Amino acid sequence: MTLSAGMATMVPAGAGGRILDFRRRGTPPRRRRRSVLLALARPMLAAFAVVTLPMGLAAWVLTAPLFRLRDVEVGSIAGRAYGRVPAASVRQSLAAFEGQNLVRLSLAEAARRVQRDPWIASVEMVKELPDRLRVKVAERKPVALLIAGGGFVYADSEGRAIAPVATPAELEEARRAGLLAVSFSRHPHPEGMAAALKVAAELGRVQPTWAAKLARIEVLGEGDFRLQTDALPFPLLVTRGQVGPKVQRLVELLPELSRRYPRIEAVDLRFSRRIVVQPVGTGA
Repeated sequence: MTLSAGMATMVPAGAGGRILDFRRRGTPPRRRRRSVLLALARPMLAAFAVVTLPMGLAAWVLTAPLFRLRDVEVGSIAGRAYGRVPAASVRQSLAAFEGQNLVRLSLAEAARRVQRDPWIASVEMVKELPDRLRVKVAERKPVALLIAGGGFVYADSEGRAIAPVATPAELEEARRAGLLAVSFSRHPHPEGMAAALKVAAELGRVQPTWAAKLARIEVLGEGDFRLQTDALPFPLLVTRGQVGPKVQRLVELLPELSRRYPRIEAVDLRFSRRIVVQPVGTGA
């Protein structure tokens, strides 16, 4: 046997023998270890994209000129428009927001500015991107003229003051529109206003002519009222719920009262079994 580096040769004794080569196995190749930084790079890049892309988009939306407020569309809430609030007035109240970013605009603050108008009862607002704000308002409906402080104030059905009557011409227009003047012997309150309107309605059912010319109702308290109508030369003192039958009885007595009393200070219909007539000059 002959040995050499990396090979062993065996030669058998007989001729024709085979020569077998024996080679050493080479050292297996080293496997590269993956870098920890490279392993973390992909998820870190993905997380960075997830965070920064929305932030970039948000920053663009909050600063881009495309989203500046340019158009304010004004309408009315169904059934609550009485012509007291012009669209131009609503736009003027929102003029400070013009050109501001619509996304960042505070609807609560905008609504507060619109509701500074005493004629506005409620406001609805909707943003329409990129640059429009839709505004709907509900107006307060005046049903009476509240007499307070020597002047007249528009009042709603709950007796709440709305706005003062500014000029004599405006007062005359309000009277032609059928707004009833209501005063209170004490402080105004919602129940008194509602009761006064009901008393006016009671009078209208039995004497429409008197009700049509009703100029003033004074709320005396405890369900008692003083009615002044241009259809009669004297006021009527009435109790709510008893107007109908008492007025019908008064109509029957009017010829006799006119014959007996040249001038009458007031007629009191609040008693259950009698009508009290106060002639002029007899005192309260």
